[in-house]
Amino acid sequence: MNKEGEDSSKGIGIKKIAVKDSPAFGKRIGTKVVHAGEQVNPLTKGIVTSIDFSTTFAYERAQDWADVFYHGKPGYAYSRHGNPTRETFEKKIALLERGEAAIGFSSGMAAIATTFATYLCPGDEIVVTDRCYPGTRHLLNQYFKKWGFIPKFVDAREIENVQEAISKKTKLLHMECPTNPTLSLCDIEALGKLAKDFGIKFVFDNTFASPINQNPLVFGADIVIHSVTKYLGGHSDVLGGAVITSAEERAEIMNSAVYFGGVMSPFSAWLTIRGIKTLELRMQRHNENAQALAEFLEDHPKVREVFYPGLPSHPQHQLAKKQMRGFGGMVSFCVGKSDKDGGDFLNALQIIKRASSLGSVESLAQASGSMIYLEFSEEQKRALGINPGFVRLSTGIEDKADLIEDIDQALAKI
Repeated sequence: MNKEGEDSSKGIGIKKIAVKDSPAFGKRIGTKVVHAGEQVNPLTKGIVTSIDFSTTFAYERAQDWADVFYHGKPGYAYSRHGNPTRETFEKKIALLERGEAAIGFSSGMAAIATTFATYLCPGDEIVVTDRCYPGTRHLLNQYFKKWGFIPKFVDAREIENVQEAISKKTKLLHMECPTNPTLSLCDIEALGKLAKDFGIKFVFDNTFASPINQNPLVFGADIVIHSVTKYLGGHSDVLGGAVITSAEERAEIMNSAVYFGGVMSPFSAWLTIRGIKTLELRMQRHNENAQALAEFLEDHPKVREVFYPGLPSHPQHQLAKKQMRGFGGMVSFCVGKSDKDGGDFLNALQIIKRASSLGSVESLAQASGSMIYLEFSEEQKRALGINPGFVRLSTGIEDKADLIEDIDQALAKI
């Protein structure tokens, strides 16, 4: 205990502050992406959020600094604990995800690792969708497991599978939807109720959907995570992550973030604020393009399978309609008969770039036989629905007719 009678293990200067909405931010998400969390600069009257690169902040009296750093008084003392530009981003994404508070991280993986480490102790279990992002799987299997945290991977398409995996040792439930890369879904509302019944934290990675298409906190998630690098930034020029949750949970995770150190830089925060301003417009185009490409691919004779929740043929299409406002910009499919066909198709693309990542203005594609999941065995890939000739496509905001023509000419080469 410190001399103020507070538990020092709870961190220094970590405040439980909830984001306040304002009529100036608008009522609807298309207005909030532009204005939420921001204000006209009171000094310069500038309408664009400034970048504050300062790592430390000076006060007239030493006690004033101590009040901020140690005792939770509003203000800034050291940028790892809080920064004006990062705070603006945090307010904006919290309001978009309908949460109370948020934290900006240096990457999506920093957000995931810090959140898991906040709530898990050696011997604790975490139940995870078996179709999670490979980086999350690698983190759990290669690092957290040797530290005594126990991951349990389950097919979350059926709620019964998740329920059976939960035990007295389970502390966290971690889900994604749509999943990477087969775009399967889980029932977020049912999982939220299940987590509440068992008294465990429900963590949800909403990167693929974006807050425009889906808000997991509304359906019962406790914590939402984003790779800011993807749709929120939207231009392949910023690396970042975010956690959105309640003010209380934010204080817990922020305490970990301060000591692990993986917080978002002011410049990354500024780039993301700028990117979010066009998020709704971009997502409308991503959704439209992906739907058109999925419908084209489904009718093409050289395409065996198409994975897209916006297609009526998707086995969970009705669930997608229930919990999503748009079906996203990701489309996966299997071409030809082999991984070689998938690679040949990829190499024949002219407009669509062969690159990792997703959610940007340009269309990007990867093939499982030549670029991604190379560390997985054939049995592992098949178990996850990644069949021969598998391609993951992140549709950009280009003209859909050009994208269809590019795909059509590439398919003609196999």
